Amino acid sequence: MSSVALVTGACGFVGSHMVELLLEKGCRVLATDHPAADPSALPSPAEFIPADLTQPESLRPILSRSFQKVFHIAAIFDYSAPWRKLWEVNCLGTENLLRQLTVKKGELQSIVVWSSGSIYGNNFRKEALKETEPPAPKNNYERSKLLQEEIALAFCQREKLPIAVIRPSAIYGPRSRYGLAVPVFLMRKGLLKMIPGDGQAIGGYIHVRDVAGAAEFLSNQKEAVGQVYNLTDDNTTTIENSFFHVAKTLGVRLYPIHIPMPLIRAAAWLDQTVCRLLGKRPTLEPDFVEYLSQDFWMDNAKLKALGYRFEFPDFKVGLEQTIRWYRENRWL
Repeated sequence: MSSVALVTGACGFVGSHMVELLLEKGCRVLATDHPAADPSALPSPAEFIPADLTQPESLRPILSRSFQKVFHIAAIFDYSAPWRKLWEVNCLGTENLLRQLTVKKGELQSIVVWSSGSIYGNNFRKEALKETEPPAPKNNYERSKLLQEEIALAFCQREKLPIAVIRPSAIYGPRSRYGLAVPVFLMRKGLLKMIPGDGQAIGGYIHVRDVAGAAEFLSNQKEAVGQVYNLTDDNTTTIENSFFHVAKTLGVRLYPIHIPMPLIRAAAWLDQTVCRLLGKRPTLEPDFVEYLSQDFWMDNAKLKALGYRFEFPDFKVGLEQTIRWYRENRWL
């Protein structure tokens, strides 16, 4: 008999890919997201059950069902979001979900909780960050993700829930519009023609298929319970080289000229200020542009030691596949 998996945040970029992969693996999927989310793109035969994680009573229809695995992806991923909103969804929402799941721990095989590799903060040592590195979050989004994983690990220890935590690096892939996708779209529109900063930072990337694949893999590993895992590919190239590869793949011109970071920060601040007045989401966010000048080189040896093999270990190959999808679906 096939296992049943619950996926939170199922209508989002990562959540929809998680649902797809689980269906490919022969799992039955219970997909949940906020009642305002659009479930029309969810692949059949996933069953959609709306719920608001900040309202525990809305989880009752889910808890009445039987499932063995949980993939908790639901979160606010928005560098412009106020702290209260981040805390309510990313932290309180996680606590509400896990508290409700304690009544089902006898039937649960695994719970994989999404954190973020960004919680490490700056890497000034120019070496890959291991899971033992002390977190040093720099903005409200990162602080909310660190608190989220601390809540999850506390439930694992105190309530004996079978929880594993993953820390993905910058996620890219088909259907992504935010995060790492922003420079791609800006470059294609001709709005990004030079290198931000000195370009020498090492970026940390992972294709969304490997985020879903690694999460599903860890859900089957008993030794993963209570552990934290970096999710990142084998990339060790600089942001400058990554940008040039994006430009080459897009067929656009990128000049070998460096834009000083103070100018980029000023542009981001201006963009955010104007967009707030207009009630719009800024294209350049002050917290986001900081990632263009900071190392996010993470170590994936712990995940590999368990036996996981990446579908897209090479960022360049994954990027080409992603841009091809964008073109085929008229996103570019």
